[in-house]
Amino acid sequence: MPCGEYFTSYESRMGLIPWRTQRIALVFGLPIPFLVPFLVGGGTLTLFTQMYIFAIAVLGLNVILGYAGEIVLAQGAFMALGAYTTSQLLGTGVGLLPAILFGGVVAALVAVGFGLPSFRVKGFYIAISTLALQFITEWFLNNGQFEAVHGGARQTLPSTPSVVGPVAAIGTDLDIYYLALVFMLAFAMLSLNLSRTGIGRMFRAVHENDLSAAVLGVNVFRNKLLAFAIGGFMIGVSGGLFAFNIGFIDPQFFTLTLTLEHYVMLLFGGLGRVWGALLGVGVVTIVRDTLQNALQVAAEITGTNATALVPVFFGVIIIVVLVVEPKGVLAALGKIKEYLRKWPFAY
Repeated sequence: MPCGEYFTSYESRMGLIPWRTQRIALVFGLPIPFLVPFLVGGGTLTLFTQMYIFAIAVLGLNVILGYAGEIVLAQGAFMALGAYTTSQLLGTGVGLLPAILFGGVVAALVAVGFGLPSFRVKGFYIAISTLALQFITEWFLNNGQFEAVHGGARQTLPSTPSVVGPVAAIGTDLDIYYLALVFMLAFAMLSLNLSRTGIGRMFRAVHENDLSAAVLGVNVFRNKLLAFAIGGFMIGVSGGLFAFNIGFIDPQFFTLTLTLEHYVMLLFGGLGRVWGALLGVGVVTIVRDTLQNALQVAAEITGTNATALVPVFFGVIIIVVLVVEPKGVLAALGKIKEYLRKWPFAY
């Protein structure tokens, strides 16, 4: 507890931002993302946009895995469902915002459908169910016989669609940046508030011990499906934003490699922590982009495919984080803060 601050009611103790120092930091820190486009440009702005989009997907993964404890290996499939649904609806002229949100709904419904085995199995068995969804989605998108449904494996999205119906066309890099930022802030606030509600506490109970939660009266199966629905919706929205950001989609963008990247981001920052998820996305995205540029230079010099080492980099990060600090970098920073708060005393 910061010196000189104390609580006089449970309401103030359970506040979203309980400490004065946190409120001050929020006031000064919140305008920074909105000012970034005026300070950077070109590829850097695109990199920030990608960070916000991936942050939404990782927050969705955090709801399913970090809150409810359900292992999901279909991150790429959920994003693909959102991306292809968004692409198809944009062709009808409904507008970007309804298309993205409906893509999230489709991903949520499919996530609930493949979460149904959680009624009988859990742990790695439910992971196999979601892994099956990943394989089925890749086969479905690459199969030309279903082109009438998904519109084709490779699609190009409209460059300047309207927001809703015929109103306010958008399409510049600045428009996409602010759109991704607003969605990211909204879902981050949703995740923070979700952890403080009764639903979030039931998710935590199911995560820790579903048998004990059932004894206490928690409907374990319903809460697992609810976690799949909320997380799947967020990941599907991220897929729609991702498709609109790059302007075209291909099944190779939504493979197991994407799931691995998002797991690295979540585990690096801290499982079950919203700020940890955001920190992990930011650090891993910047390091990955820097590494890819360095490996491309090395590939041009040596004449080898050095960029193939990027998956190795993600695997090494997972191993190092699990060995050094299984709870993520955010937990490690908390330990450092507690140590400095007590130093030089031993208590």
